[in-house]
Amino acid sequence: MLWRNRTFLLLMIGEVITGSGLWISIIANLQFMQHLIPSDALKGLILMSGLVVSILLAPKAGVVIDRSDKRRIMLVSSLVRCLSPICMFPAIAHDSLGWMVVSLIIMQASAAFYFPTLQASLPAILPSSELLKANSVYLNISTLSRIGGTAIGGVLVASMDLRMLYALSVVAYIIVTLLTLLLRIPPIASHKQQEKVEFREVLTITKKDPVLLVGLVNMGLITLFLGGINLLVLNFSEIQQAPEMMGWIFGVEGTGILVGGLLAKRWIGGRNLIVVSAALLFSFALAQYGMSFAENRIMVLASFALFGMTVAFFFPVTTTVFQRRLEEHQQGRFFSFRNMLDRGVFLIALGTTGVCLDLMGISGYMLVIATATLLTGVVTLSYSIKNKLDVRETDKPAAA
Repeated sequence: MLWRNRTFLLLMIGEVITGSGLWISIIANLQFMQHLIPSDALKGLILMSGLVVSILLAPKAGVVIDRSDKRRIMLVSSLVRCLSPICMFPAIAHDSLGWMVVSLIIMQASAAFYFPTLQASLPAILPSSELLKANSVYLNISTLSRIGGTAIGGVLVASMDLRMLYALSVVAYIIVTLLTLLLRIPPIASHKQQEKVEFREVLTITKKDPVLLVGLVNMGLITLFLGGINLLVLNFSEIQQAPEMMGWIFGVEGTGILVGGLLAKRWIGGRNLIVVSAALLFSFALAQYGMSFAENRIMVLASFALFGMTVAFFFPVTTTVFQRRLEEHQQGRFFSFRNMLDRGVFLIALGTTGVCLDLMGISGYMLVIATATLLTGVVTLSYSIKNKLDVRETDKPAAA
């Protein structure tokens, strides 16, 4: 049973605490910048500084994860993460954006090691039959942390001093560090630790394995959309002249993710996961076409509910494909590589979504992105079927 696995349970408890602390810090950061920076563009550039650092660190992080004890990496990165909210105390005292940038860099540097290690650890602590369910649970836990963290942060920022919010984040990260001490993750075989490990090897593996390429293409397209989703939600709210619309959209999307997460294992377990991953792009496209009816509140909310449910299937399925396709000593580098790609695409999305909305309007933009998603689904699904790509949850790692 998944929940009887002590290490997995501790990891998920840590994810709840980490996610809540992270989103409380994000709300506090936005509040801190509110009176210092009038320009939204400048705020975005400051928030992007940490992402750039995480992209630069990804190659090194991947090599370290594949060569070193995963529990130790998570412990050190958790300790480093505690310094991020601590840096905000001098930032508040001196109204210093410099200290805030340092805080963001520390946070993203820690994340560059912590989250790929967590994903690479799941196949080591769980049987293959539980991986899809575990990835669905992880997505649900992350969603609950985001919803809970933003809700709690929104309430606290209105009623408490910013210093207290950052102090709560420090406490949360210390608790996660203590939980990390209790983890039991099987060590990498000694002969694997002694092998020369290079980050560029993951590029060779990805080029040679069409399954990995299809998974990355599908995930990259959805990440491009997700990167600008906050700006889209703001536009839907403005078009309908309903500020509360933002809360409704995030609420139905989160509910869709939670409901979909409960169904993912039951509906998809045992199927060809790479074909399912490609087929889910059609559901994404349908949701995006629905969002093009920007002035229709019911259509927009229903589309975000469908989008959330599809996310709940898509990301656990695609992550399970990667975990099953790669050997244990390659997963750290691959997930660091994927993390680097995700953040790079996210940066592109931040820059292009606003421009596209200005040029095409939100309805035009949704039609374009939906058509691109649909065409990508046709291409990747046809390619997967034609080349008989097949990945099952119970497969043994196939990449050499």
